[in-house]
Amino acid sequence: MNSINASTNTSPFQLHLGRTPRTIPPLERAPSNDAPEDERARALITQLAHDVMEAQDNLLAAKASQATQVNKHRTPEMSLNVGDKVMLSTKNRRRDYMQKGSKRVAK
Repeated sequence: MNSINASTNTSPFQLHLGRTPRTIPPLERAPSNDAPEDERARALITQLAHDVMEAQDNLLAAKASQATQVNKHRTPEMSLNVGDKVMLSTKNRRRDYMQKGSKRVAK
């Protein structure tokens, strides 16, 4: 519930509610916030929007990093043109269409 995602660097709880959950009750009361409710609501909405944008940026950075790592080990694509001759292996294809006991191929 409170584990931090490696890609977003935030927990799902924080992205959803804008704060981290309390694991143990506080020993003393938190100082009261005398700001009007509408100001606190606006601040919370702004913080949530900021957290979501930061998570999206982190996901985009993680995606780019993963693509870079994967592409390091890829072989270059073969360029084939129309009319090029290629060899295909049919070693396992014939067994898929064989009927048991007979020597003919059935579809």
